[in-house]
Amino acid sequence: MAKDFDIYSWGLCYASVCSSLPIEEITERVNRELPTGIKNKWKLHDEPFKTGEANPHPCEANPETHKHYLFSC
Repeated sequence: MAKDFDIYSWGLCYASVCSSLPIEEITERVNRELPTGIKNKWKLHDEPFKTGEANPHPCEANPETHKHYLFSC
């Protein structure tokens, strides 16, 4: 069974999340669970993933319920 929220990849400037939750809740949780450590908080990135996939896009494993989101700070 898939988790309803999973930060599956992160670095200094970007974080990738797989979730079935509303975007407002995803944004709140990524900021709570993975603080940036700077004054800027995580926000939904306004460009596609580096691979060219849309942001967001359906999860490959659970496309009916989950999407992948790219955040930047």
